[in-house]
Amino acid sequence: MIFDTHMHCQYSIDSRMSLEDAMDAAARQGIGMVVTEHWDEDYPTNPEAFVFDIGDYFKKFGQHRSKSVLLGIEIGMQESTAAHDDSLGREYPFDFILGSMHCVNGRDLYEAKTYDGKTKVEAVREFLTATLANLRLHDNFDSFAHIDYMCRYMPYAERELIYAEAPELFDEVFKLLVAKDKAIEINTRRLDEPQAVETLLVLYKRFRELGGRYATLGSDAHYAEHVGRRLGIAREIAEAADLVPVYFEQRKMQRMIL
Repeated sequence: MIFDTHMHCQYSIDSRMSLEDAMDAAARQGIGMVVTEHWDEDYPTNPEAFVFDIGDYFKKFGQHRSKSVLLGIEIGMQESTAAHDDSLGREYPFDFILGSMHCVNGRDLYEAKTYDGKTKVEAVREFLTATLANLRLHDNFDSFAHIDYMCRYMPYAERELIYAEAPELFDEVFKLLVAKDKAIEINTRRLDEPQAVETLLVLYKRFRELGGRYATLGSDAHYAEHVGRRLGIAREIAEAADLVPVYFEQRKMQRMIL
């Protein structure tokens, strides 16, 4: 079964989708799903916005848990929260933990002011440097999410991640993921843009060249109509980069049956 391993339901403040909506959408497509509600402690624009009652989450969603409906979390990594972030995976029985970068040096990548006074290359290099710092501190996650997250919001004419603009930093990030035996996510949000596919494929191929082997596929859906979106394109990218599509159940890697 193909799994959409990244989606947000009612425990994520920015989601407009219930668990039942997500399950119906996945069932119609014949795909499995992993819920990954947001967990971003000390979020700079609103410290309490992206945390939730994890015990209640398991109590209410746990009754729907099955081989095709799995329960995870998306942890927004910050250096100041690393110790507690890592403890969550030991405290609760997640199937999957997705590690993300939503903030850089205490600033929200969503906010335009985060990029004030910086060229695009400077902003990307700051993001990669902060990513490295966080990856060194965070161990308890399974896959690294949406490396191109900032591309959604950067206020520059050229918004893609270009490997040649920071090759040594991209390599350090990929080598660290490999050393920690982590997968990388192929996030489908921007895969309707040919230039995004082209530039991201360069990065995923480089991840493979440096020893990476596995990829999770995730829509990052916040609405039912986005569940499973562009998973076909993500599969093609994985094949072109020679990465094996996987998902996680009880924190154990499973190969997708394509």
